[in-house]
Order: sequence, then structure tokens, then C-alpha cells
Amino acid sequence: MRRNNRRNNDPNDILGLNELLDSWMDMMSLAHSIENPSPFNSATDVVKNNKKSNPMSYEDRDKDIAFTIDMPGVVKKDIDIEVEDHFIKVSADSNGRNYNYTRRFKPKVDVESAVATFKNGVLDIVVKKLEEKKGRKVSIK
Repeated sequence: MRRNNRRNNDPNDILGLNELLDSWMDMMSLAHSIENPSPFNSATDVVKNNKKSNPMSYEDRDKDIAFTIDMPGVVKKDIDIEVEDHFIKVSADSNGRNYNYTRRFKPKVDVESAVATFKNGVLDIVVKKLEEKKGRKVSIK
């Protein structure tokens, strides 16, 4: 956040509006990031040898949710994937490389529909969304 404790000396800044607008934009940006978390901020990354691993990308599509993770140097058999109703967890410890990603999401998913592929160090996972149950009209007898 940009915080300036000294008064703005810009003659075009009437009543400190530039500073006020900057503060407001910072607050709106923070509120937006809380309500709509970025997949890059939501992934829990393991830091190994002062190098941060690549983040998980996340795409919420009409009927499914897709995840992609770059995992160079990892062997397929060393990858563990756990999918539950509202989150996915991916971890791997292979050839001295550690990866640990967790991503929560709003739509409930069909855990049994999860499909993962791993090719050239890239893990792709697709999970179908469950249809939201809608209320029904009840007639009085």
C-alpha cells in the first residue's frame, strides 16, 4: 500500500484528493483480492534452496475446474493428489524437489470425476462441478 505521511505539495491536488484516491484504490484492491483470491496467492508453495516453486494455475470453467502445475524434475509416481468437495491438494517429493499446493474453491465438485495427466513436467487436473441443488416448490395438501 502506498502511504504518504507528508502532505502532498502538488498545486493541482485540490484538498489532497490524489492521496485520498490512492488510499481508496489500495483498499478496493485489497477487498477485491480477499473476495476473489488469485490462484497464485492461494497456492501454498514450498520454498526449497531459496527458490520458490511455480504456482498452481486455476481455471473455473462452466462445467469443470482445471488446474495446471509445472513440476519439472518430478517423476509421476512421486505425485500425490487429493480432491475433496471444495479443495485440491497436490504434493510431490522427487529428486530433491518439493512441491506442495493447496487450492480451495467455492463450487462443490464430483470427486470421482477427477482426471490427471502428467507430461513433460506439467501436471493437468480436471474435476467436474456438481450441479447446485435447487429448491423445489411444495404444494399444500
